[in-house]
Amino acid sequence: MKTHLVFAIMTVVLLALVISQTPRHSLTFDDVISQARRLAAEPWRPVEKVPSEVLQKLNYDQYRDIRLKDEHTLWQRQGLPFQARFFFTGHIHSEPVTIYQVNREGAGPVPFSPDFFNFGTLNTFPPEEAAKGGYAGFRVHYPINRSGTLDEFLVFLGASYFRAVPRDQVWGLSARGIAIDTEAKEEFPAFTTFWLVEPSPGASELKIYALLDGKSISGAYEFVVIPGAETKMRVRAVLFPRRDIKRIGIAPLTSMYWFGENTSNTFGDFRPEVHDSDGLQVALGNGEWIWRPLAWSWQLQINTFTTEKLRGFGLFQRDRDFSHYQDLEANYHQRPSAWVEPEGDWGKGAVHLVQNPTDKEFEDNIVAFWQPADGAKKGQRLEFAYTLTWFGENGGLPPIGRVWATRIDYQDQLYFRKVILDFGGGDLANLPADTAVEADLLISDNGAVEAVSVQRNSNDGTWRLTFTPKTARTNEPVEMRAALTLNGRPVTETWSYTWQQ
Repeated sequence: MKTHLVFAIMTVVLLALVISQTPRHSLTFDDVISQARRLAAEPWRPVEKVPSEVLQKLNYDQYRDIRLKDEHTLWQRQGLPFQARFFFTGHIHSEPVTIYQVNREGAGPVPFSPDFFNFGTLNTFPPEEAAKGGYAGFRVHYPINRSGTLDEFLVFLGASYFRAVPRDQVWGLSARGIAIDTEAKEEFPAFTTFWLVEPSPGASELKIYALLDGKSISGAYEFVVIPGAETKMRVRAVLFPRRDIKRIGIAPLTSMYWFGENTSNTFGDFRPEVHDSDGLQVALGNGEWIWRPLAWSWQLQINTFTTEKLRGFGLFQRDRDFSHYQDLEANYHQRPSAWVEPEGDWGKGAVHLVQNPTDKEFEDNIVAFWQPADGAKKGQRLEFAYTLTWFGENGGLPPIGRVWATRIDYQDQLYFRKVILDFGGGDLANLPADTAVEADLLISDNGAVEAVSVQRNSNDGTWRLTFTPKTARTNEPVEMRAALTLNGRPVTETWSYTWQQ
């Protein structure tokens, strides 16, 4: 009898130990997917802004002064390698989000109080207004640059926007969860709820779940983030459209381009170039690599690159030379590039590049995304997975010769230009100057090309292609493509450009 009692007690103790170490009400990605599916079946209810005009009318500097107190940093007390800090609602970020943390005890809300924040220069901020606030988003810190120093490397803030940096880079372009009707009257679905999964003490990656909701679509997202010399994000998205959506953008990237080496002037600015990104890179399903330099224009410009079995696309900051920017504050030469690599076959569709006119450097006027050929249908379940890589230098993309510079000489005649392209890298670096490198050059039917020349630049080992396009006196855009070949084989990516009068 005593033996049975001993075994019974041992069983209870072991069972209690197992239960204590098993997540209770543990949240999974399937749970988030279920929530997104239920939302899509219901009428859309927009998130209301915080009920405080004082918070909504904060200017940029006032809002930036509101900081979470260090002791309320998530996972700081545990000394974990990833630690999260939260943004207060206000300024243009006045829609609150719900944030949970997921640990061995399950999923629970992250507590909120205005007392968790310092209000900086707003030291007389009315307590009754602060009490109306909430969380607008979060940032994540990790020793990405130096061991023992937690640096901010990841931010989720505003609609479905997020951005990250790799080692030794500064903030630049952003990514989004989804883009809807970007080329028309744009809609901005938002991440309304986040679940931050507590990392282990020695973790090198962080998992985040997010629930997206908007007038036309809801969705569930899983992010697995791995910071480092290249910061990688493995993204899974499951989407449920509320209506048929023709213009749906998957894995959108957003950046800024004002002027650069291919622009006719610098608008009176002392800096030679101002941009977060200088080109779109696309790897088509047929193996061709496309480089589309970004350009300034008076009007909206939209370009599409149709393909099957997309291999990847991204917005790059190729030019890393400080002397080309001369900006000691913005450090445009240290802005990261971002590359989207699909997992699996995304089928037929096109990479869209949307370039909006701008007259300042504080507006993101560039958007690139993948649009499925069939769009999205109401009631359909769409699934996409991809790896989003943020990096500084070239990152080995493309693995062949690439465009180093695009310069446009505007000439004295209205309907003529002189185009100067410098190619480098790949096999080009080892070719003697007398190698028969040729130009594969195409122009749309409304244009013609003359004075084509290819020569090696002995100063830096690059190869220069120059040509003069001309067109009839119309306002139609002229499309141009160029690559360098050797014995009929491409040795560089394809340069693609739109000449607008």
